[in-house]
Amino acid sequence: MELLKCVKRYSTIFVVDSVALIGLFYLWNWEYRHLVQAMSLYCIGGTYLYCRLKAREKISPNQAIVVTGCDSGLGYSLALHCRQLGATVIASVLHIDGTGAKQLEKEGVLVYPLDVTKTKSIENFTDSVRMVLNKQKLVLRCLINNAAVMIFGEFEWQTDEQLMHQVEVNFLGTMRVTRGLLSTIRAHFSRIIVISSHCNIQPIPGVAAYSGTKAALSAWATAIRLELKKYGVKVVCFIPGSFVGESNILARQAEHFETMKRSISAEVETFYGDYFARYSQYFSSVAQGTNLKKLKDVGVYEVFEGALLDKYPSAVYKNESWRYFIYHALFAVTPTWLRDLLVQKFVQGPSWTEKVVAGPSTVSKLQKSQEDASKSLNLENKSEDKDKTLEKF
Repeated sequence: MELLKCVKRYSTIFVVDSVALIGLFYLWNWEYRHLVQAMSLYCIGGTYLYCRLKAREKISPNQAIVVTGCDSGLGYSLALHCRQLGATVIASVLHIDGTGAKQLEKEGVLVYPLDVTKTKSIENFTDSVRMVLNKQKLVLRCLINNAAVMIFGEFEWQTDEQLMHQVEVNFLGTMRVTRGLLSTIRAHFSRIIVISSHCNIQPIPGVAAYSGTKAALSAWATAIRLELKKYGVKVVCFIPGSFVGESNILARQAEHFETMKRSISAEVETFYGDYFARYSQYFSSVAQGTNLKKLKDVGVYEVFEGALLDKYPSAVYKNESWRYFIYHALFAVTPTWLRDLLVQKFVQGPSWTEKVVAGPSTVSKLQKSQEDASKSLNLENKSEDKDKTLEKF
């Protein structure tokens, strides 16, 4: 396994050196021997420099890694992975009596409650982290800011509370936890990993608020990376790719749609008609909760290890499939009108039809529309549609 990881990490230089060796062989046969000698020195120097830049540090049990948002999904998986790497892991959970917290404790992870929207909870958590570090004489190796929430729904539908909750958790919560531990981070020359998203690179319709918070996080991380560099603190962004189908980040989506339906005005209900019903029915069906489990995508852990262990880390680490790579490359180079078409094709959500539902009993009509929408869904292709939709986020 370690050999395979090494081959993957240095695959680029292996290929370059192999091609260079073939070229040098032919140059030698053509009697360009002085050129071969010079090029050989360049190749040796380039290989050495590349390997130095790709060097990774080791993890030891006296080093602690703090991970926020570990009830399920990515946070839960990264906490377990860091534990397997040999670090002492301090994990925050929203529900201290939840299944995730209990399972992490069984694996030797130190678990503490944390609500990143509450100042007192943040103070208690950061105090607990410092207490563990002092008591066990640990060095804080890294803070992984993972806690996040996502709510589907067009921007006009989402309530002030839903919008503020995403801003409070995803953006302000990350800043507050980091600031609470910053003196310790500076003292220990720690690393900060900020969990970002592809929605930061290309915002997606339906998650405008979530995309906005991730873009704000990226800008903030860039700024503090430059601020903290002079103190020996490294800041990196990690984009883990799509894993919504293996997470509970959307477990309450049906409840969120109910809240939207109760809050939107009669004029808005009338304008959107059955589109709201079809939209909420579709995303409620694909956004089901899942059983607690570790993420299966090995690419997540391979890229994450680079963000955590690289001696000279990059500013951004991305785990993405070829499909993601091609789409985002097209998003970057195409004109706006074409990019918008590509984004709509990429999302593949319910289509909008300019149909207005009139009449006083809008709520009852919406309920009827939702029932009709449920019947019109192709049940045979529901599993396939779910996979395609969840891949985008």
